[in-house]
Amino acid sequence: MSAGSSLPYRLRPNKAVDRELFLSLLMRLAPALSLEKYHYVGLGGPFLEDFRLVHARLGLERMTCVETEGEVHKRQLFNRPVASIECVHKTLEDYLDGLDFEVPAIVWFDYTEPKGITAQIERFARTIGTVPLGSVLRVTLNANPASLGKPDASELSVEIDGEASGDRAAKPTIQEWRLARFKERLGALFPSGMTAEGMSFKTYGPSLLRALKLAVEKETLSFRDRRVVWAFGTHYADGQAMVTAALVVCAAGDTSVEELVQGWEFYSTPDAPHRLDLPALSTLERLTMESNDDARTKMSFELPKSDMGEDPFAVFKKFYRIYPHFSRVEL
Repeated sequence: MSAGSSLPYRLRPNKAVDRELFLSLLMRLAPALSLEKYHYVGLGGPFLEDFRLVHARLGLERMTCVETEGEVHKRQLFNRPVASIECVHKTLEDYLDGLDFEVPAIVWFDYTEPKGITAQIERFARTIGTVPLGSVLRVTLNANPASLGKPDASELSVEIDGEASGDRAAKPTIQEWRLARFKERLGALFPSGMTAEGMSFKTYGPSLLRALKLAVEKETLSFRDRRVVWAFGTHYADGQAMVTAALVVCAAGDTSVEELVQGWEFYSTPDAPHRLDLPALSTLERLTMESNDDARTKMSFELPKSDMGEDPFAVFKKFYRIYPHFSRVEL
């Protein structure tokens, strides 16, 4: 689960945009919820960049970075950008189990490993009942459908452009095989009505979010004093496909947070997550796309699509204000 060995943000532009969206949400909520008084808990990797930004944007002083890898933990102690960050050498689950929340919290469950996906979803859902009202919970899940396993080619039938192999009636397609494994892993959290179409690279992420939402809804039924307000969801891939979702735990009769969140320009839900699929651009291309309403005509060429299949011009237009810019600086 550690983010310690993950790639830097400069090599993951879609994850960088996802992070900026989360920070934008927190800035939206900050005046109403007084987020500067909250306790931020998460995984920071060796450089604790997320913690630096949360402190800079929101003024949070109480922050805890949890890390399981010993060497990464040592690097965190060395690289700690703010003195008030507490670096803890534990799993996130063990730390939360031993924590008695004194104030509302912002907790980021950054699960990068696909193993134990059901336990990850269940843990996130269970936390809804243990945090104080007003807390913000965020989760990242690995959305690579290949993590469900790789069957032997002889076990599968093949369908291409509507044409099927002769053994189609006796053997499943790869998507059907994955659906069966997905159902086995999720058990009672498997959403009703899910089909094999939800097991491709492009659709597996939203399928995971459906399961996450179901788990949260089931958990929320156990509490009469609280409800959840979904704030945003994303689906992206910088090589590895990931999904994220964030929610606010509100008092049962409180509608103010819901109104605040739904008025945010990047509001989304697990049912309709933002698909972050930003193109790699030269500086000239980026400046041209920023300064022209019809950049496709102005540039007179097409930009390549990724496996997510989104229109790169449309995605850039939607998120251009938080499109990451990385430059080399020699010190």
